[in-house]
Amino acid sequence: MTFDVLKLLEEEGYIKDGEDNLVHAEKAFFAARVMKWIKHKVQTEPDFDLTAYLTMLMYYKTDVADLKFTENEDKLLYKLKNPDQEVQSIVDSLIKSLNKPVSKPAEEGRPATSTTEDADGTPDA
Repeated sequence: MTFDVLKLLEEEGYIKDGEDNLVHAEKAFFAARVMKWIKHKVQTEPDFDLTAYLTMLMYYKTDVADLKFTENEDKLLYKLKNPDQEVQSIVDSLIKSLNKPVSKPAEEGRPATSTTEDADGTPDA
């Protein structure tokens, strides 16, 4: 299977068609470099945190953060444009998750039960 960066950039919204045969691709070239860098890191580093870097790329696309490579392009640097807003967003989501109703505790005298699953998805006894 080949890695078609151009197709992926179009699907992810980095490249948009405009009026009069114009193409808007302001962040597409840098995003393509980042995607190739991420692909290389995934292939060469078994403990590479793919989710974190894809999140950074999404923040770059939505103009929440800036990305740049170090001089020798071995690291990708990430900087939030408005860190206070990002922190507030995280706090708000934590508050929402804390406000969800918690299951009722077990009745007194009766042990609480829980089910777990083995790795294959079967209930653990």
